[in-house]
Amino acid sequence: MKKSVLLFSVFILIGFFAFPFFSLIQEKGKSPSKKELSSFQKLSYFKNGRFQSPKPMPLPVKKEYSDKVSLLKLLLSDSHGPKKPIKMQKPDFSQQPENNTVYWLGHSSAILELSGLRIGIDLVFDNASPVPRTVKRYQEAPIKRQNLPEFDYILITHNHYDHLERKTVQSIKKGHFIVPYGMKTTLIHWGISPDRITETGWRETLEENGIKITATEGVHYSSRGLFDRNKSLWNSYIIETPHQKIFWGGDSGYGRHFSEIGEKFGPFDWVALEIDAWNKDWSTIHLFPDQAVRAARDLKAKRLLPIHWGAYDLAWHQWDVSIRKVVEEIKNSAIELMTPEMGQKLIPGVTKTSHWWKESPETGTNTP
Repeated sequence: MKKSVLLFSVFILIGFFAFPFFSLIQEKGKSPSKKELSSFQKLSYFKNGRFQSPKPMPLPVKKEYSDKVSLLKLLLSDSHGPKKPIKMQKPDFSQQPENNTVYWLGHSSAILELSGLRIGIDLVFDNASPVPRTVKRYQEAPIKRQNLPEFDYILITHNHYDHLERKTVQSIKKGHFIVPYGMKTTLIHWGISPDRITETGWRETLEENGIKITATEGVHYSSRGLFDRNKSLWNSYIIETPHQKIFWGGDSGYGRHFSEIGEKFGPFDWVALEIDAWNKDWSTIHLFPDQAVRAARDLKAKRLLPIHWGAYDLAWHQWDVSIRKVVEEIKNSAIELMTPEMGQKLIPGVTKTSHWWKESPETGTNTP
């Protein structure tokens, strides 16, 4: 009897420690082989077996942005999210896709309807970490993964866990994936047919079905494990239709690439840029709120949709600080700020949005 109890206890302990390990391996995906990586040697931004980021353009960091963050803080600290669920709307995808509509789902996840096509971008619904119960969402998405509509295209900007999610990729049975170089290996490993995947690099264009998608550069990096840093690329995307031109920014620090893209491809009807998860230690790989507004100007944008906020506690500031700072930074600008609720149907240039975060009760914020 005692031996059986001991054995049972051992199995429980093994399971307790093994589950996170196997979960991490499963979520990580698969890195490109040396042979696969060798096919990128001709690229100017690929050297010594890894993709290279453009040089950042360091700007003075304002004192108010001087907070630092550590992995231990992210994993163990109390959430800086709202104390109650924030205001959002349930999107309706029962009708055919429209010509100029966007549904922001929180963080950097969105669904676009352009020229009768439906496009998913960086669709993530669970934790922003491969380890169970860590870096959890403080706000659920306005739609469940199992209720996603059918897609024509799915864009992925890079492979970080808050932008690429195995369960969501595997749940999408129809639609073509457009991903950065080096990411095809992981999607195939997760069961996606190779003929449903197109890899693309900076300044390369895919044009079909009346839509034109061009990948552009950013100051960032990739990794899903300890030894795969920069073995896949990271993209932003320019999306053009007969009706509009859009820039969807992946994660990026501030750099001259924004003005170069604006000069070559702008002006843009609207741009989506990250505003959150900043701290002094990440000043070259993420945008501070004031830099997001500056980048929108560089891109010659008519409108700005703030993304990369509203779902995860990825830094050391309250959840609504970034959007409040963006409102302050942009108020004397000619750029229109679009701040839809999560799940709200937004038609850029038509839909009027509100400062809904001010209406969320008990936000836990310490900002004015």
